[in-house]
Amino acid sequence: MTKILQRLSRIVLAVFALILLFIGGMNCQRYLTERHDPKTAVSGQVIKSASTKLVRYQFKSVTYEQVPVRNITQTFGKVGEQVTVYVNHHNPKKIYMKKNATSLLIISSVLIGWAILIGLVLFFEYWFIHRLKVMSEPTTK
Repeated sequence: MTKILQRLSRIVLAVFALILLFIGGMNCQRYLTERHDPKTAVSGQVIKSASTKLVRYQFKSVTYEQVPVRNITQTFGKVGEQVTVYVNHHNPKKIYMKKNATSLLIISSVLIGWAILIGLVLFFEYWFIHRLKVMSEPTTK
């Protein structure tokens, strides 16, 4: 019974490490695509529409109302407050709260690091247990 639980826990840890590696790779890919996008700083105003907060801004004499990219908690300001947003030249509906995307690089590095650490722990645990089994076998000469 304990061997089954040990194997099951190793499989769960390996799947968890693969998930972390996948999410980290996706964030790294987003960082690589967003870091060179040309962005322009524009002043916008935080407004409330229905149940979500949006930023109203004007870019090339067109008014937009959008939620900033990579904003999960919607803490980009109080309603009525003036904020600086960075507008993507290729897609004016894509706005950012920061000019660079270093937070994506940090998050992806941490996730990939944890995935590698879990993988190394699993590998060395397997290697160590295998070495103990080999050492405990009686040698017959």
